[in-house]
Amino acid sequence: MLTGSPLYRVSRAGSSVGARPAFGAGRGTSRRLSAVAGAQPAQAQRLMLHVGETTIGLPFTREKAQQLDAALQQLLKTFAEKQAAERPRRWDMMEVAFSGGGIDTLEVFCNPNAHTTAFEAKLLLTLQAGGVSVATEGRLSAIKADVDNYLAAATD
Repeated sequence: MLTGSPLYRVSRAGSSVGARPAFGAGRGTSRRLSAVAGAQPAQAQRLMLHVGETTIGLPFTREKAQQLDAALQQLLKTFAEKQAAERPRRWDMMEVAFSGGGIDTLEVFCNPNAHTTAFEAKLLLTLQAGGVSVATEGRLSAIKADVDNYLAAATD
């Protein structure tokens, strides 16, 4: 799971964080992953996005989730109009971006011209946080369900 901005180091039990034994030394010692910077505030709520076999958790406000939900609703309307259209035409792309609150940027993009129906549509998600950038594709239906679940559970 990708978190806001913590950096992680692997350390060996009994040694200082970041210390490395000589090559071949320390075989059989256990390893642990420890956070060395930046903890999230206790009240921060996390949006969990399930993309493929990966889950990305990021700090997100209810207001931003409502904006993302509105953009996804508009995209679904675009697909409905596309299905009802008698003649082919070019449809506007959906692109929204969010920043702040523990993430540098979250960009969500979809080109309805590239997908036949909303059920086949995929979103391109780009998340930048703490010097790490992750770009991945996720199904529109799965991302919409994740946002709906967040809004149902979120309290500000």
